[in-house]
Amino acid sequence: MGGHEYRYVTSKNIGVGHLKLENIDMISEREHRKIFSRCDVRYGDLLLTKDGANTGNAALSTFVDEVSLLSSVAFIRCDPKVALESYVLHFLLSEAGHRQITDAMSGNAITRLTLGKINALTLPLPPFGEQHRISEILTDTDGLIRSLGRLIAKKQAIKQGMMQQLLTGKTRLPGFTGDWVQKPLSELVSYEQPIRYLVSSADYGSTGTPVLTAGKTFILGYTAETDSIYDALPVIIFDDFTTAAKFVSFPFKAKSSAMKMLTAKPGADLRFVYERMLHINFVAVDHKRRWIDEYSKIGVAVPPMEEQQAISSVIEDADCEIDALNHRLAATQAIKQGMMQELLTGRTRLTPAGETE
Repeated sequence: MGGHEYRYVTSKNIGVGHLKLENIDMISEREHRKIFSRCDVRYGDLLLTKDGANTGNAALSTFVDEVSLLSSVAFIRCDPKVALESYVLHFLLSEAGHRQITDAMSGNAITRLTLGKINALTLPLPPFGEQHRISEILTDTDGLIRSLGRLIAKKQAIKQGMMQQLLTGKTRLPGFTGDWVQKPLSELVSYEQPIRYLVSSADYGSTGTPVLTAGKTFILGYTAETDSIYDALPVIIFDDFTTAAKFVSFPFKAKSSAMKMLTAKPGADLRFVYERMLHINFVAVDHKRRWIDEYSKIGVAVPPMEEQQAISSVIEDADCEIDALNHRLAATQAIKQGMMQELLTGRTRLTPAGETE
């Protein structure tokens, strides 16, 4: 648009319940005045994406200064005696609200919400005081979810930095001073293909031994008792290290003979080797005989076994901490969904603050 006086809010800046302002465009005052004269968005207005792939994304305006909206973003300003924008926001982001928005877009060749269809949206509206309490509870839960997300990202960044230092010997754990030795991968791990562990039919069940490919775990299990199950654990499974590799510590069956498996040789800790291999910049080439011709010859610097195990233990502890936070995040998100189902439908009622039952 040219100019840099005023921020220009587009659909890319509207997330699900929050604004994304890392990359926001700017426009000149002249262009801003043209837009703002007919679309005077204010602090606290509800911003709703009505065009494009992000249609239905909504967030509250936190802009104190004047901003301009692209036509793909609409704003909703409620009658302050009737409805609260934050309550409407939570409803639009709920399952019932999303369903209404989807229905309103049906039949359109281009994903779009017209202003008329936005005005026609309906929602259950409790008394104003109850709206405020519902909004407060759901907003606090959103804050906890965002805090957990930021904490997980921070822990992951710390883990990555720690691994970069520990796996290369730039930082040594207390008590370890032995030399690191450069060894080809063929001296650290043994290689095989899981021919005798392959699923021999499509006999999947809802329970049983997990069936793996190089890139993912099948949800269903394999229930036949007569076939071999791989249990010489742990093991690394992969097809191409540039795209997929998995450290596996549970018994499994294999889906494809294209899978390759690595186990530790004496003097090597497999978790250390696995994490170290993930930091190798493999060059994409023909993969048909990749292990024999390429991987096995790649050199990796490794410390004595005791230090390998200590590094693996530190990484596993970090993973456990991150996993626990992810479980907590998932549980909090599930709790919020349950609260939305109850509070935004009137199934559970709240007494406004300051009032008694």
